[in-house]
Amino acid sequence: MRYLVTKEIKSETQVIWKLYFQDFAFLLAWVALNYQLKEVAHTYLQTPMFIFTLIMGIILVLPSVTNPKRRQYQSIMLYLMRPQETIYLMKERKESGNEEQDQRFKKRYPKRKI
Repeated sequence: MRYLVTKEIKSETQVIWKLYFQDFAFLLAWVALNYQLKEVAHTYLQTPMFIFTLIMGIILVLPSVTNPKRRQYQSIMLYLMRPQETIYLMKERKESGNEEQDQRFKKRYPKRKI
């Protein structure tokens, strides 16, 4: 007897093309919030503001580059809510950065060249 085991149990519901339900709900809330805020803008600037906020909403829904499996708006919220002294982005050095290791090597093997 052969049993089939599901490999993935957390799949997102796709609404349209590559737009998932959670992203669609975020975009609806984003557009509703900005529709309420349109009264703050001048009447000549309401259409450009609406276009700008729609583009920004789409950018916020895109996958994050620095944080896999998250969206841009989720990464921004995690960044803003993080404890200041514990979490930070570590970047790799382009330099060798091996001066400390070179010093230890010279102490251990004084007659050899690096």
